Amino acid sequence: MKKSIYIAALAALTLTACSSDDKGIFDKSAADRLEQYKAEYAEVLTENGGLWTMEYFSNEEEPGYVFVMKFDTDGSVKIAANHKWIENTYKEEVSLWKMIADNGPVLSFNSYNTVFHILADPANIEGPDAPLGETGDDVNETGFGHAGDYEFQVMEVSDDHNTVRLLGKKRMYDIYLRRLDPSTDVNAYMDEYKKVESSLFCKEINSLIFTDEDGERYVVNDAYTGVMSVYPEAGDPVDQTRKANFIITNTGIRFLNPFHILTSKGEEKEINEFTFVGNHGLASVGNTNSLLNAGSFTDIIYKNMVNWKVDLSSLSGSVKDAVDAFVSQLKILYNYKGANLTDMAIDYDKTKKSYVLRINLKISNKSSEVDKFLVSFNETDGSLSISIDEAYDNNSQLALNAYTSLQDLFRLLTSSSVSYTAVSDCGPKSMTLDINGGALTINVY
Repeated sequence: MKKSIYIAALAALTLTACSSDDKGIFDKSAADRLEQYKAEYAEVLTENGGLWTMEYFSNEEEPGYVFVMKFDTDGSVKIAANHKWIENTYKEEVSLWKMIADNGPVLSFNSYNTVFHILADPANIEGPDAPLGETGDDVNETGFGHAGDYEFQVMEVSDDHNTVRLLGKKRMYDIYLRRLDPSTDVNAYMDEYKKVESSLFCKEINSLIFTDEDGERYVVNDAYTGVMSVYPEAGDPVDQTRKANFIITNTGIRFLNPFHILTSKGEEKEINEFTFVGNHGLASVGNTNSLLNAGSFTDIIYKNMVNWKVDLSSLSGSVKDAVDAFVSQLKILYNYKGANLTDMAIDYDKTKKSYVLRINLKISNKSSEVDKFLVSFNETDGSLSISIDEAYDNNSQLALNAYTSLQDLFRLLTSSSVSYTAVSDCGPKSMTLDINGGALTINVY
């Protein structure tokens, strides 16, 4: 079966043969040819186990959704998903499908399936994720719902029969079916997809950086929603912001429509897809010199202003030794074997407009102590350094004077350049800092 076979089907249905070479194509009636194409497409869907993923868009205001579908020759289809409109839990349901005729072969899901048709149902959208108006009231979508399709024209079938491009009859969106190995555990597959979906972007690290092939930087917000906003970092966020919805695929992300972002000069730049590079960073397809990620360490820290907790169990090497020495001094100073470091975090302080290293101590059976110190991060040419600038208040300064081992820990943290690795290039909710022969991990909280 050739690529762009839908075009061939239309030609076969509407044109008259003009040479003897076309005799094999046009020696049947239009109705017979249409029935032949319907049968061939139906065979493609059910062959080799009949298991597919569907990359689906319902409208331009929501992200794309992934379904897994198993087509059977008896006209049944099992549809599985775990999207937010079914409470982000795995659900599968069997319904009916049929290849029908309507200006060519059309794939119709012709009986209601609660997993799938909820996006095509014109009923009002309900639930905690239902759209709200400017006043915070529920928007009544009765008559529209999510406005998605449930019938699709078959546009293309790849030569290997592993990819099918559909076109929604109502919305005219490209919808893709991609074949899965018939032995795929669908529940596990969807669970893994949900993990990628939740870790690729995150609400806490909302501000990302896209650097194009010319080195211009763009601020990318709200990618975690599936509808990203982009404007040039050197431009105007009010007048130059563009938005586009996308779907996460096995290879990266694909936009519903070509995404035309604006440069700082007001020129348009088109992006269709991003492909995974590195540790879930993204590069524009066709141009690996462009990169979408959370940026540098200082971009992550200062563009998002979130709080980071130090994972005390992650301490290793020289950092662990310095912290252990500090705890040992606490026990001696207070003559209390239970004295300990109970918590350490890097919090953004709105009053000081600075990050603060917070240290929580237990110094007796009934009392505790919290010491704070202003901390800053500097990054030049990829070299990161930490500065602990001053005590937050007089009590913290007195503590620093008393704990010589705390002074030693601070000298270690600030004495050399720091390298870091993030759990995800676009959603770095966890980062490990390698410091002068030791390491510690910080997590968004």
